Formats: sequence, structure tokens, C-alpha cells
Amino acid sequence: MGKIKHFIDSDQANETKICLPTVNNLPVEANVGKACLSSFGGLAILKGEEQHLALASQLASCVTDKRNPLLIHHTLEEIIMTRIFQICLGYEDVNDCDRMRKDPMMQLAVNSGELDKDLCSSATMCRFENMVSEEDLLAIQEMFVTMFVLSYNGKTPKKIILDCDDTNVDTYGVQELTLFNSYYDSYCYMPLLVFEGFSGKMILPLLKPGRRNKTANICDTLKWLVACLRQSWPETEIIVRGDSHFCSHEFMDWVMSTKQYRLYYITGLASNNVLNTNPVVVNLSKKVKEDYEKAKQPVKRYSGLMYRANTWTYYQFVAVKAEITEKGELNIRFIVTNMGGRFYPQTLYEYWYCKRGGDELYIRQFKEAVNGDRLSCHTFKANRLRIFLYAAAYVLLHSVRERVLKGTSMEKATLLRMREQLLLVAVCVRVLKTKVILDYPKHVPRRQELCHALEFYQTVA
Repeated sequence: MGKIKHFIDSDQANETKICLPTVNNLPVEANVGKACLSSFGGLAILKGEEQHLALASQLASCVTDKRNPLLIHHTLEEIIMTRIFQICLGYEDVNDCDRMRKDPMMQLAVNSGELDKDLCSSATMCRFENMVSEEDLLAIQEMFVTMFVLSYNGKTPKKIILDCDDTNVDTYGVQELTLFNSYYDSYCYMPLLVFEGFSGKMILPLLKPGRRNKTANICDTLKWLVACLRQSWPETEIIVRGDSHFCSHEFMDWVMSTKQYRLYYITGLASNNVLNTNPVVVNLSKKVKEDYEKAKQPVKRYSGLMYRANTWTYYQFVAVKAEITEKGELNIRFIVTNMGGRFYPQTLYEYWYCKRGGDELYIRQFKEAVNGDRLSCHTFKANRLRIFLYAAAYVLLHSVRERVLKGTSMEKATLLRMREQLLLVAVCVRVLKTKVILDYPKHVPRRQELCHALEFYQTVA
């Protein structure tokens, strides 16, 4: 019973009594720090999923530990696991480590076998963020692609979509490689995020400076990513999808010249005078205007043409959408793809291209649920590590929802809602001599989902 005594002594030393207004003429007294309670009951779920994914150990294996072994109190795996769990629970700042290092549930989740050991401090976490090398970051980058492949549990998908998009992360203070972006009218970073279009799984997060030219180096990144995926899935159909900023003629020429097997692309294409004066586009616009005059309601039509810009090596199929809105305005949009021989222009645009909008929802969840836009380190290298840690937290939460909550009312909930309603649950931690008991409240709003998730990791005693 010695460990129970440790918690009781610690709680009594920090206990604060507060007198509150009376209720029904009865005095009300609040004892802060009395019981061994935690607000993070959902950590039991995160711990079970982390053991399944081995996120912390994989990340730790990518980082070279340059610390003096005689002065180490916390392993890299413990430090990384602490950081990931804190991010999942909504505590994304490094100085949150000082506030949560004594939390009994955090200690139970991170310090297996040493439940009375404080977690790492904010100073330790800060040193960790600034100790990684360029080689470590490249190893972590490869690890994320490997984790994505492993998420299919040995099954080979018939088709995957690489949804590419970037987003602004506003910066402040003096931070390396922060640049002014005229579109967002702010100094920022522009991380590139690649999700799988069907499932929303995180494939690759890459931090980039806040430059305006979003197409910079996208070709090399895509070629590397496709090569990594082809090592495990040589027969899988891969579709690269993005808006007009990701229309890379280098990538299109590479696909066409090397005749890549089952590799397709579909991206937006910025309009220009050559496209707008093409006979196909002119006739399509004329037809739409005539239909609008007859029907007096919005009209939308599609067509296709072969087009080659001056910088392109090969002609590409361009699908054209011409519509007149309710206000009577003509709107013409273009997409370029090598899937022209497989689908009609309308199918290419509405089914394959427009569903790219789902990527915006994934980015929103990345920002809201794991605060992926919190990049406040001074060095660019440390911020690169941070976005990997945020992405690891996203992977963990997404895996819980996809694997553990399947079949429940929360299987399609946002990651933020899942955190607020399932993970931030009060729990009483009782450490006995032979076991640890977690006492959850009797009336939990999401009791059915909580029991379902805990039973998912149930072991035979």
C-alpha cells in the first residue's frame, strides 16, 4: 500500500479548502487536490491505441539521442509519448508539461511500472525539440509513409488518392524562414499536407516556408512519395489530386515520359487567353448562354479538349466546365488530367475533382483537434519536428475513431468532438499493491461509447 500513501501524502500537501455559498442553508466546502483524480480518463483509450501503433517507439528510433546516458531521467520514447498524449488532449504548448507532469493518469499512460515518477518538464521537452538533426527529420518523414502503409494491416488497397494541399500557419516574433504571403496578408509558414482522399488518413506532413509559389519542389516530393508507396503496393492505382497550385508540368511530363503504371493525376488548371479563346470553350460558352436565356435558371455544361502550354512537353486532356449562376454570371473552370480516356468530362469534374474539397475538412481537423498550426519555435528545424508530432497525434486520434469507435455513434464524429466528449472524462486512479483500478463516474454522457472503447482493449485476467 506504499504507493497509495505516496498519492495521499502528495494530495494532502497540496490540498486547498474553499468555502462556497450555502445550498439549502447547508455550508458548501470545496477541497481542491483532495482525491487522486484526473480529467483525462480517455488516456486509457489513447494508451491502448498507441501500443497498437507504436508511434512513440517508431519516432524515437528515428532520433539520435546525443544526451549523456548518466544524466538521462526520461527516455526519448517517454518524452515523445508525453508530447503526443498532451497534444491529443488539447494541451499543445511545451509549458503544459509542467502542469501535467504530476497527473496520475498521464503518469499511468507514460510511465508503465513507475507510477510515482514525474513526467518530463517543459525544459526537457524544449531541449528535445531542438536536438533533432536533418537526418532525424528525413527518417521521420519516411516513417510517416511507412505508418500509412502499415495502417492497412497487410492488405493492398485497389485505389488510393493523394490529396495534396497546403495551408497557412501564421507566425509571430523572429522565426526562421517565415515569409510574407500576399494572399493571406500575413507572415506565415505554408506546410504541405498529404491525406488519403477516401479515408482521411494522414500520409505526409511537410513544413515549408511561407512562399507564394506553392508549386516549388512539389514534383520531387510527389515522385519520392510515389516511389515509396510503389515499394509496398506495385499494383495499386494511385491518383494525385490538387487544386491549380499543384498543376506541375514537371510531374505530368515525368508520368507521361516514363509511362508510370496505374499512376494518374487530376488538378485544377488556371485559365488563360489561349484556353478561353479555344473553339471548344467558345462554343460551350455560347451554348450555355443560349440555354440560360431559354430556361432563365442556372445552367451547367461540360466538354473536353487537348491542350499543351508552352512549357509542357506533351498534350494533356483538359475538362471544361461552363456554367451561368443565379446572378447570370458566366463561370468557366478547367482541370487537367491523364484520366480523360476513362471518364466523361462531367464525371471527371464532379466526382473526381470536386471531392477534393474533403481535404479542406481534414486540414480543419488537423488544426482544430491537434492544434497543428501552433508552430512557435524559433528554428525552422524545431518547427519541422513539431508538425511531425502534431501529425502523429492526428494519426493516433484518427486510428481510434476508425478502428475502435467503428459501429458506434461517434464513428463519424470530428476528432475535436471525440476529444471533448470521450477523452476528457474524469477518472479516479487507485494504485493497489497488485493492480491499478480506474474508477469512472457513474453518469458519463458518452458511457456507451466509453465502455465500447475500453472493452476493445480488454485483456483476459
